[in-house]
Amino acid sequence: MTMPTLPQDLLSALAKKRLVFTVSTGRSGTDFLARVLSFLPDVDCRHEPKPRFSEYMRAAQLDPRIASRFWIQEKLPRLAKVEAPIYIETSHLFCKGFVEPLLELGVVPDLICLHRGARDVARSLYQLNHIPGRRVFASNWYLGPEDPGVLPLPGWEELQDYQLCYWYCLEIARRTEVYCTEFLARGARVARLSLAELNDPAGYARLIEALDLPKPTWWGRFRYERARNTRTNIKASKKVRHDLPPNLEELEQEVIRRSGWEPGVARPSRALP
Repeated sequence: MTMPTLPQDLLSALAKKRLVFTVSTGRSGTDFLARVLSFLPDVDCRHEPKPRFSEYMRAAQLDPRIASRFWIQEKLPRLAKVEAPIYIETSHLFCKGFVEPLLELGVVPDLICLHRGARDVARSLYQLNHIPGRRVFASNWYLGPEDPGVLPLPGWEELQDYQLCYWYCLEIARRTEVYCTEFLARGARVARLSLAELNDPAGYARLIEALDLPKPTWWGRFRYERARNTRTNIKASKKVRHDLPPNLEELEQEVIRRSGWEPGVARPSRALP
């Protein structure tokens, strides 16, 4: 399969900028992450700006050339025109079919791996009725058990909705391990933190240091303090299911057994197909 290539003039323009992308499940604080990093000088930080990954994510699962063309024809030309020397995007869709095509084009961004507890994320997706692999809306934002290269989940059709949400969290945890290893090997800066750490001034400072970002001014620090005390993107009004299965532990263990992937267990990273 012949992959598209990046024009030299565009590659040269991008070499003058620092790009930073995010690996995350979503429902994990990516909107908050974009807000607090936008307070830094010389940084242009966006959450899910146009052109959006979501417009091509589903098609990119079957044909990586679609993701490559998106980078070449839409995304990277837009980023090359950003005035700030550092561009950060916190969309959780970057890790869903767009990483490998970008690396193959010769662009190695820095990486933020933002995580939240798998049960917390699965609960949120379940209550919003965003069920990976089972709801049409969810297919534009989340990976499903039938997508290529994901964790196996035999008999997923018979599983409960909550279990599909939990499986999705395991798949992103797997990708996080793979990508952190890969990007570090390529010389990129990689920062790993939780939503709780991001909401703590010490954790925020460690993130800035890990990515070698400009330190905030006094005004930026003030805006951060105000932001961390204001809850955002809760989507309480959009939650359509307020009941949760009573046996979450049992349901989660069944997913772990079928997929062969247990959170927090050290293992050799394996590359994505």
